[in-house]
Amino acid sequence: MPQAARWVGSPSIKGKSESMRMALLTFSLLGLQFTWGIEMTYCTPYLLQLGLTKSRTSLVWIAGPLSGLIIQPLIGVIADRSRSKWGRRRPFMVVGSFIVALCLLVLGWTTEIVSLFVKDAEKAKNVTIALAVLSIYAVDFAINIVQACCRSLIVDTLPIPLQQAGSAWATRMSAIGQLIGYVIGSIDTVSIFGATIGDTQFKQMTVIAALSLIGAVSVTCYSVNERILITARDSDEKAGAVQVISQLFKTTMDLPPRIQAICWAQFWAWIGWFPFLFYSTTWVGETYFRYEVPKDAPQSSDFLGEIGRVGSLSLVVFSSITFISSVLLPFCVQPPDSKRSRFTPRPPPGIAALLKKITAIRPDLQTTWLISHVMFAATMIFAPLARSRSFATFLVAVCGIPWAVSSWAPFAFMGVEINKLAMGPAAAARSSGVTMITSSTIRSGNYDTDTEMDVLRLNHHDTDSDSDSEDDANIPSTGELAGIYLGVLNVYTTLPQFVGTFISWIVFSLLEPGSTKRDDSAQDSQWIRRDKEGPNAISICLFVGALCALVAVEATRRLRYAR
Repeated sequence: MPQAARWVGSPSIKGKSESMRMALLTFSLLGLQFTWGIEMTYCTPYLLQLGLTKSRTSLVWIAGPLSGLIIQPLIGVIADRSRSKWGRRRPFMVVGSFIVALCLLVLGWTTEIVSLFVKDAEKAKNVTIALAVLSIYAVDFAINIVQACCRSLIVDTLPIPLQQAGSAWATRMSAIGQLIGYVIGSIDTVSIFGATIGDTQFKQMTVIAALSLIGAVSVTCYSVNERILITARDSDEKAGAVQVISQLFKTTMDLPPRIQAICWAQFWAWIGWFPFLFYSTTWVGETYFRYEVPKDAPQSSDFLGEIGRVGSLSLVVFSSITFISSVLLPFCVQPPDSKRSRFTPRPPPGIAALLKKITAIRPDLQTTWLISHVMFAATMIFAPLARSRSFATFLVAVCGIPWAVSSWAPFAFMGVEINKLAMGPAAAARSSGVTMITSSTIRSGNYDTDTEMDVLRLNHHDTDSDSDSEDDANIPSTGELAGIYLGVLNVYTTLPQFVGTFISWIVFSLLEPGSTKRDDSAQDSQWIRRDKEGPNAISICLFVGALCALVAVEATRRLRYAR
């Protein structure tokens, strides 16, 4: 008889209230998003300052989608089978965060590290660029280990009815981390800390990001207890990495119509979001110095830090709007498949009266997602016309609303569709060996029970299966279905980033082919274009992204007719 997975212990979260438990469970994402924010704010101008051209810099950002495409599915397979006494996810989160911290420090002190070993100035310049690029790749690969396990920890710990709430809390924590990162990035930290943790803004931000990530991950790891895997299922023992990748490929090629429609909407939307996320800070800073600062104005000794502060200030507003939207919009939008919903989010009493009026006319989630694509396209289509920091900042800030929706809607839709697949009559009837959970234990915060009710728990119960057939042993639980289909969604999120990188490379190569070629006597500020009449390549990339968002509008419209 096939052996089912066996476990010891039960998942639990410290905290006396559900809000506190949710906050502690998702707190690691605050530090994670803070680190992402620092990378997106400073690394593009940092590479340009080192002497890398914009076209080559755009190719560096293949690191993000490449690491997401490779690391997240791979680390998911490895962590799923981990039998560590500390749990399946937390050891990877801790080790990954320390690797990220080390690589961030190397990135901040790249020039000093290279100067210890390479004395020739020309060689040192090339080695410095190579080490900086290598550090960025290492940060991206390591941070994807942390991110994959942080998301999986939410799925492992919460019962199905609380998955949507957990996802909402994850979005809020990410927005808070992003906001804090941009607020700190907009401050002149050198004047506050002096040279104690670095003599430039960029060095100090890498130190702060490293400490923040380790601290945030430590809080979550301390607050959450995982179940310990003792024995994997027979099917899991036999399946290797090649089989898992093959399964992912087959699933991607044969998706249910609704999930396929969600994935295509995500694909086109992310072609538009990629240049915005990676270049918006540099774009705002470059717009300011190109059109508003005289060429003969005195140059700052820390020009990179000045660019980062100018860009971060705009993203502070962007993140504030994102956070406010992520809190309010779920109350103003009908949840997907609302007829099936058994749990209604309760708004804070202060805004309950206002939201009650809005409820009567609130749109469904698909319409909201579609409108967010329109809003993003209508905003970024004006990017080439920006001639002042205030207008560029306004355009970036407005995008906070569609970004909040884009961070929430696809996962909400996928959650509904995955649950439909897992909770169908056949699956429900044959899912023996799966722990159940009652609604009373959900309300009390005790997330494990042996009482078999109508809501499937995510993990296997450690009892023998009642089925005598091998097929029954291979029936996936809800958590396993979530893993494979969220992996597919990740593919449709990362592949557009390759497309966006290729588009950016073409635009930069055509419009600014030698944007950073300079001799050693040139001013540090020459890595950005100061010619008011010349083309702004980044704004063209943002414009192309707006056009792709219009395709996402049509893809989202078709979601209504996918069955």
